[in-house]
Amino acid sequence: MSTTASTPTAGPSTLPGDRPRVWRAFLVVWVLLSALCASWAIATPIGASPDEPAHIVKAASVARGQFIGTPSKDGHRVTVPAYVARTQLDTCFAFHQERPAECGLAPLTDPGALTTSYTTAGLYNPVYYLLVGWPTLLLHDTSGIYAMRIVSGIVTSLFAALAFSILWGMRRRAIPVLGFAVAVTPMLLFLGGSVNPNGIEATATLAVFVGIIAAVLDPDRSRLLSRAMIVLAGGAVAVNTRGLSPLWVLLAILIPFVLVPWRQVVALLRRPPVIAAAAGVVLATIAALAWTVGTNSLYNAVENPDQTPQSFLGVGTNPLSGFFITLVRTTEYSHGLIGIFGWLDTPAPPEVFFIWSALVGILLAAALVLLRSRMLVFAWVLFGAFILLPPIVQAAYITGGGIIWQGRYNMPLFLCLLVGLSVMLGRRIRVERAPAIWRRFGWLVVIVLAFGQVYAFENTLRRYSVTPIGSLKQFLFGTPAWAPPGGNLLWLLVFTAVVVVAGWLVLRSIDRVTRVDARLAPTEEPAAV
Repeated sequence: MSTTASTPTAGPSTLPGDRPRVWRAFLVVWVLLSALCASWAIATPIGASPDEPAHIVKAASVARGQFIGTPSKDGHRVTVPAYVARTQLDTCFAFHQERPAECGLAPLTDPGALTTSYTTAGLYNPVYYLLVGWPTLLLHDTSGIYAMRIVSGIVTSLFAALAFSILWGMRRRAIPVLGFAVAVTPMLLFLGGSVNPNGIEATATLAVFVGIIAAVLDPDRSRLLSRAMIVLAGGAVAVNTRGLSPLWVLLAILIPFVLVPWRQVVALLRRPPVIAAAAGVVLATIAALAWTVGTNSLYNAVENPDQTPQSFLGVGTNPLSGFFITLVRTTEYSHGLIGIFGWLDTPAPPEVFFIWSALVGILLAAALVLLRSRMLVFAWVLFGAFILLPPIVQAAYITGGGIIWQGRYNMPLFLCLLVGLSVMLGRRIRVERAPAIWRRFGWLVVIVLAFGQVYAFENTLRRYSVTPIGSLKQFLFGTPAWAPPGGNLLWLLVFTAVVVVAGWLVLRSIDRVTRVDARLAPTEEPAAV
């Protein structure tokens, strides 16, 4: 790997004629990620993602103007269609890998009839649920739930594609493109294709983070407005997804400023697009905090245990113990960033964890060895936040609420870590000096990622269809106990085809940008940080 000490220069962030391709890249990535999320959405049994029945009921009730509901010992009571309420009962397979996803419930006479249901998500911020709940107003059977999932996947993919479009507009983007591909784990696609705010929270936060990095490293006036708009849109949505979301967004905004001297930060903050974006994100954050504080959504389960059926281990444990319990389980929790599907009861195959662990390890090691000066400080701050924030959050909650942390909660910082380090390495490593080596490396990374994506998808679909020890013939060509609409083989082929197309486009883009980078003169290097 060849590296170079960059020299400061001014100039546009893209080569002449490159700008239209940014929007083409955005649209292609949006479509591909939406298709992958939609495949997960249809191939996952209804209710087979973390707390999804509660989120489904919440979304359908918010779409009907019931933002909270009535408190009760079973959660918040709301009125929703019968097929939505039914999801609370259709989870006989949760925590039972020996059972396929068929609970044998009798068909509903009138699936669209309104009935009473309960949700443990009653106090959650309604913004995400407004975005995804509206299909239940148009569709009056389980197709409404699949539609909600697909809408959630489209919005999740939108923010991921916006982040990618900023990466694509950078010079030295071969490594950031690969880093983005690594960041799109099977778990991110699974969450995106579920009725769950986790996926949108993660990609919207990433869009904020990448937009700030681009503005800090390359304050090109011609690109600043579009980047500020992406930061505003991502920030406004992200802070209103979950109770902890404002914390992740705050870190996504502040950490990139480590890369430049304070005088450059001040100069950037004086520009009108930045002022407008900052004002919008601040107002959205105030609204989010007002909802969280006003409803007491983070601590309601602690202060009013009679209003929730859930309870957690560890209540009464002191904060210091909570911190160390979570810290020593960092690796275990990190599995939830790669692939712990279902109700955290369906892990991806070991080979999938190995692939992502190896690639993340290579990225971290390269960053800590090759980066210098402010880039190295940036890497350590980002890595420290990723490692230490979960223990700190758990320490603050454990005494009253017990151990509630799950690996997927750290998905926003995980995406920021991988993409942020990739951007720094892209500025540090001269890929064009060894194009053949990097082409082979790109092929290796893309092939193992494609294998991991397909294997995780197939393994999860097979678990719900015929159980992990079921017949492969029955799974693909027989009549399994459960299968998604259209059948197992159809969606396995669809998912595989989309992954192959995405992989081919990644390889083609890396080959192209390597040739583009080779045309850059040494004096056109990005500024050193």
